[in-house]
Parts: sequence; structure tokens; C-alpha cells
Amino acid sequence: MIVLKILLWIILALLGIILLILVLPVSVQGSFIGGKVGYSVKLAFIPVFDSKGKGIVNKLLKWRKKKAAAKKDESDKDDSVSENVENFPVDEIKEEAAESLISDISEQADTYVTAYETAKTVEAEAIEIPEDTVESEPAKDKEKPEKEKQSKLEFILGLWEAADRPILRIFKGIKLSEFYIDFFIANEDAYKCALNYGRISGALYNIIAWLSVLFNVKLKTIDINPLFGQKKSQWDISLKISLCLMTMLIAGIQFLIIYIFRVFIPSKRQLRKARL
Repeated sequence: MIVLKILLWIILALLGIILLILVLPVSVQGSFIGGKVGYSVKLAFIPVFDSKGKGIVNKLLKWRKKKAAAKKDESDKDDSVSENVENFPVDEIKEEAAESLISDISEQADTYVTAYETAKTVEAEAIEIPEDTVESEPAKDKEKPEKEKQSKLEFILGLWEAADRPILRIFKGIKLSEFYIDFFIANEDAYKCALNYGRISGALYNIIAWLSVLFNVKLKTIDINPLFGQKKSQWDISLKISLCLMTMLIAGIQFLIIYIFRVFIPSKRQLRKARL
């Protein structure tokens, strides 16, 4: 009974940890400011890894490097011992053993070759295929039947119908926050600078509007300015993406339910009716 209670508590603890990981949000933050790339991944407020070398994963990697370095030192000591052992004279014994093995292998190969040749001649004399019994193979159909193509299309459309709402649920569960953009469009030619400014600002605002339809977007600052008579442009951007893993789990369960009742069961019924 005590062992069963311990196992039950261990299972409950693991389930609690898994549930906690599913409930807590996972956030990924990336930035490109002043020509430097920065990134960080967090589970709620727990840092997993980042570009500054902090987080649980970075600590584990450092620990593995230290362990590998310790193993390398031990292997170097073993190599020094093996070098002393290699000085022992064993070349003559190896040559004699190799010569005996080569002679044995050559004798066995001769016997196998003669046996194979005799067996081949016996089979050639015994087997005689009459010309009348040879039949031409039927030509294979190159074109696939239309029923198979229709069934594949129906299967793909069924998957798309089943995955429509779960995918939208996942998209709406993704949050884009701390959206920071600070662009300076530079060019020595004023006409080209104005033209590039119009193109980039129009494309960027259209992309933000499209992202706002799919995801939950919270803008921090969006600033685009032209720099007339300058050579270098400036591109500063940062973004934080957060998602709860429970949302993906719920979307997967929803997909399975929709697929079973909309695609799997109706297809089985159609097959039964076709057989009858």
C-alpha cells in the first residue's frame, strides 16, 4: 500500500506540473535595435533562455560543457596509459595470424566457387522454359481512376473544414504586444526618399492591419520618418509574442471532435451504402 501511495503521489505531481506548464503563458520577445539582435523566451515570469546567456537552458548548457571538459581530461590520462601499452612488441604475432587467416579464406573461397559453378550448370540443364507458355504481361493503366481523385479531394476538403475553427482559435490565442517600430527612411535623392517612404509605410500599415485581423495586437509605437539627404537608414523593431499552450490543446481536441462527426462517420456511412 505504501508503494502504491508513493506512485500515486508521483503521478499526481507530474500531472500538476504538466497542467501548470499548459496554463502558464509562453512568451517570445525579439528585437533589432541599433544593429543588435536580442531575444528571450519565458514561461510566465521564468526565464528559459535569452541572448544575454541567462535562463534555465543556458545554465544546463554550461553544466554540460563543464562535464564534457572533465571527461576530456580523463580521456587524456587514459591515452597516456595506452601509449605505454602500445610499445609492447606484438607485430610478429599479428603477421603470423594474418597469414594463416588469408590461407584459410582462400581455400574456402575455391571450394565455394567450384560448388557454385556445378550447381549453376545443373540448374541450366534441368530448367527448360517452353516458348508457348510465355505470356505477355498486361499493360498497366497510366491514368488514375476518377473515383480515387474525388475521394482524395473530399478528404482534403473535410480536413480543411474540420481545421478551420481550431486554427482560428489558435490564431486568436496568440498575442502580439509591445509592438515597437521606429524606421528612418534615408536617401540622398529627395524624390527616391519620398517614394521609398510611401512604399514602406503603406506596406507596413497594411501588414499591421492584416495581423490585427488574425491575432490580438497591441501597438506600442509605430513611427516612420523620411531622412532627406542622408545615406544610412535606421531600422529599429521589437515584438513580444505570447501564447498559452492550453489553447493549442483545446484546439486539438476541437479538431478531433469536428473531424470525427463531420468527416470520419459520414465517410463510413457512404462506404456502407456503396457496398449495399
